[in-house]
Amino acid sequence: MREFASAAATCAVGLVLFSGTATASLRGQQTSARLERFLRESIGLDAGQLAAIARGEAVVKVLDSESRRDVAVFGIITVNVPRNAYIALVGDFQNSLRTPTRRRFGIFGNPAAASDVEAVTISEQDVADMRDCKPGDCVAKLPATDMLRIHREVDWSAPDRQARMNSYARQRLLDYVTAYRARGDSAMVVYDDRGTMNVRASDAFAALLAASPYVYQNVPSLVRYLSSYPRGTLTDAREVLFWSEDVLPRLRPILSVTHQVVYQPPEFPGMTLVVAKQLYANHYFEAAFDLTSVVDRPAPGSSYVLVLRRFRFDNLPEGILNIRGRAIGALRDQLLADVRRQKATAERAHER
Repeated sequence: MREFASAAATCAVGLVLFSGTATASLRGQQTSARLERFLRESIGLDAGQLAAIARGEAVVKVLDSESRRDVAVFGIITVNVPRNAYIALVGDFQNSLRTPTRRRFGIFGNPAAASDVEAVTISEQDVADMRDCKPGDCVAKLPATDMLRIHREVDWSAPDRQARMNSYARQRLLDYVTAYRARGDSAMVVYDDRGTMNVRASDAFAALLAASPYVYQNVPSLVRYLSSYPRGTLTDAREVLFWSEDVLPRLRPILSVTHQVVYQPPEFPGMTLVVAKQLYANHYFEAAFDLTSVVDRPAPGSSYVLVLRRFRFDNLPEGILNIRGRAIGALRDQLLADVRRQKATAERAHER
């Protein structure tokens, strides 16, 4: 078995290097051979899985993990849609961010406004659990300062306690996004919820990517932007900050904030990247990163879509409850459903 760091790093660089070399110098069967070698040697796919990809089917695999807290899930599918047409659909954020498992979402304007978060709702279960929440022992992922402030401001016996929690959460999300736009990673949340205190989301995100340095080495324009945000610029990129409430089987609803960037790097003219960076999640994940590479195929009018999703869990229990195992299974199943749905949606739209 590969170590997680090696497998995930190789996967990440493969998404980039395969894309660039495929469009710059390889054609026809050479392109297919390079992709097949990458999928066999770096991802570990077998002959049956490779045959499924050739038939247009989705293939998803959980990569081996060295750390019990880190998970990487890889997926690939072919779509009978030109890359630019596929990316146009992704860039229609009001529609592309809607998914079957996304109960609700909202896009932050610039500046962020109260209307952007008016649909944010804290579940009754989370409100009830917050009553006993304290630093180092809290079911919700929050800073200690927020836990203490909530206890000061919310009357747990009042009939409107859920409405007050909703109001508090909406304002904090607005404040958070405003601070992130002004100060970048230095404004990201500090988690004080489970066992270990003072977990900085920015540090967790950096650690998550530490095993994938080649992404940054091979797409320097992207790393400059991500590392210097909001001071840097990224020519012709489209980006969005949004909140969402996602519901996965057997897990609590996850309220999160994400920064998504759609970018065609000049280093690789035949490829477009869609990068999603988690800024906050109220359950399970200290950090998450989604890298999608949409690549021109040798066959005219079609594309490869390769996806690497990486997550850093908080201290989830295993044992009888096995929340970690349930979460990994849900993430694997979700990626499989997502790439199938994206293929079907893109091809239907392209036929019209």
